[in-house]
Amino acid sequence: MKHSYRLDYQSLAEILGQRGLVEPQRLKLALQASQTGPIPFPELLVGEGLIADWDLSRVVCDLFGLPFLPVDLYAPTPEAMHGLDADFLRTHRLVPLARHKRLLTVAMPALVPADVLAQLSTQSDLQVMPVVGTVNTNNRWMLEHLPAPLPQSAGSGEWNKIFDEGDAAVLLNLDSESTSVERAPPAPLPSPIPPLSALPKLPPSSKPRS
Repeated sequence: MKHSYRLDYQSLAEILGQRGLVEPQRLKLALQASQTGPIPFPELLVGEGLIADWDLSRVVCDLFGLPFLPVDLYAPTPEAMHGLDADFLRTHRLVPLARHKRLLTVAMPALVPADVLAQLSTQSDLQVMPVVGTVNTNNRWMLEHLPAPLPQSAGSGEWNKIFDEGDAAVLLNLDSESTSVERAPPAPLPSPIPPLSALPKLPPSSKPRS
C-alpha cells in the first residue's frame, strides 16, 4: 500500500474536513461516538447522512491508495471464512473475500484502523490484505451470511420453563380446591315434611244459620 497516511479514523476525519465534505463539528462528534460506542466511524458517517456511502469509499481509495472491491462485485469464497473469529468480523464489519495460501483478502466497510487488521492477522496467522468495500454492502452481507446469534435469555427454554411453572400453579390450585370441597362438612338435610295427621286441626267454621 503506497500512501502517506496511516489507516485510522483520525486521518480520514482530517481529510474529510479539509475537503469540505463533512462539517468539522459533526466529524468531531461522530469520531467521539465511534470511540465510546459500538458503531464504527464510517458507519456513523453514512448512517447519519453526513456523506454518501460510495463517496466515502472513493475518498478512502484515493487517500490510502487501496483498490475498490465491494462484495456485490466480488462474491466471497467459502474457504475465506475458515478458522476466523465470527464475532471479531461482526464487530468490525469485515468481510473475508478470498484466501490464497497465507494471504487473506478482506473487504473493509470503507475503512477499519490498521491495528484492527493487525489483530486479525495475529488471530488467523495470515497476512491480511485490505480492499475498500462500502458500509451498506458489508452490512447486508453480514445480515445474510453472518447474523448475530439470538440472546439466550429469549430462547425457547425460558418460555417453556414459564409455561411449565404456570401449569404447575394451575394444578396446585385445582388440588387445593378439590381438597377443600372434600373436607367441607356436608350441608344439613332439609326437615322432613310432617304427615297431615300431625298438622293442627282448624276449628269448625261458624257460619250464621239462615
